[in-house]
Amino acid sequence: MPLAGLLKVPTNRGGIGNLFELGTGGFLSRIRSGAIFLINLPTNDNLKLKAVLDRVNNDEYLQSLWDCINVNAVRRLGLSDHGRVHFAIVANIALKILRNLQEARVEPSIVTDHKLTDDDAEVVVFLGAVLHDLGMIAHRENHHILSVGLAAQIIPGLLQGVYPDRERAIITAEALHTIYAHESEIPQFTLEAGVVRVADALDMKEGRARIPFTAGKKDIHALSAMSIRDVRIRKSSRKPVVVEISMYNESGIFQVDQLLKKKIAGTRLEGFIEVVAQVEKDQRKSVLSRYTLGSTSDNTTEGSPPSQPTAKIITNGNANNEDRQGLTTP
Repeated sequence: MPLAGLLKVPTNRGGIGNLFELGTGGFLSRIRSGAIFLINLPTNDNLKLKAVLDRVNNDEYLQSLWDCINVNAVRRLGLSDHGRVHFAIVANIALKILRNLQEARVEPSIVTDHKLTDDDAEVVVFLGAVLHDLGMIAHRENHHILSVGLAAQIIPGLLQGVYPDRERAIITAEALHTIYAHESEIPQFTLEAGVVRVADALDMKEGRARIPFTAGKKDIHALSAMSIRDVRIRKSSRKPVVVEISMYNESGIFQVDQLLKKKIAGTRLEGFIEVVAQVEKDQRKSVLSRYTLGSTSDNTTEGSPPSQPTAKIITNGNANNEDRQGLTTP
């Protein structure tokens, strides 16, 4: 299932056990027993990623922990999905973002600092994507700290035999950083951590909020999430990552302005990502707002982040003004 081009995040999300389709493939495949779900991920020629993915897909203990997360998150706290479906979607989004960056010659931190490879960066991002909320089996509060302790016990086993000891230690350390720093207030040190944080935030479509919404939760978080119609990720000639968010109504701007914007801020994705949010009514697109995270100067070196990230917002514009190459029009 190739992820080249444009990634569309599915909306028809329900309870655990459904099949979520992406084009002709899907994020999840259901095993007849109902005990194990397979995350479908385009591993391409990355044999290390495929080996780790296979182990995650066959780890009943880990997947049972995912279900325990949702008992706390959905049933006890009335939050949105933080279980198997969430991890599958975040893993696919994260891999798409990372590969777009790699194609634009943005070097992952594990390559810069440890002299490992782009393939190893994909493994780090995948592990962060599927383990970042693990601490919620115990509590929502400080779950990023709890997740690190739990993941530190699980990751070495998933990497056993795939990497020699030195590389296994590095992959473990880098993955743990993505997990600890996936919350907005935590300083980040790596590109991979930013990828995981933003991918986590982009699982914002209406289906994720449907369970708490139908259970009676009607706060701004639930209402704004229910207004997100679609999320697409592509690249442009100017930005390797362009996120297009379509909304049923203007309440969805809360997801972008108050949540996603904070997730992007402080990451090493700043300058490489553009977010466009627009309302669609009667098949007519009208741009509600557009955020361009870039530099005050275009004189930036290829593959390096800008020194002064900026955010530009255009409100009540028309979709005809949108540059399909990812540029912001005044």
